[in-house]
Amino acid sequence: MRTRRGPGPITILVLLLAVLPVSAQGRGTVEATIEGDPLIRLLPKDGIPAIDDPEMIPAAEAGSIMKDDEPVIGIFDGTNARAYPTWYLDGHEIVNDRIGQLPVAATW
Repeated sequence: MRTRRGPGPITILVLLLAVLPVSAQGRGTVEATIEGDPLIRLLPKDGIPAIDDPEMIPAAEAGSIMKDDEPVIGIFDGTNARAYPTWYLDGHEIVNDRIGQLPVAATW
């Protein structure tokens, strides 16, 4: 019968990864420090793509994918309205759109 005399290799690996600095784990790069605290870049430049020329659906159809009380960023130019759901903006952060001839950038 085999008996264990200490932690196994997986336990050692988990402990080692827990104590390594974030940059050494490949999770980010220290870009600068602010008042002694590191500023760590987690995503590459342009790592979160903007939405360009989004496809809109009529408000009457939006109920199939949205709740009535769902938060949105809304724009109304007096004639046309747009609603950008914040849950969708969580993954993109910027929507580049046009309302008529007016260029619009909604950011989150």
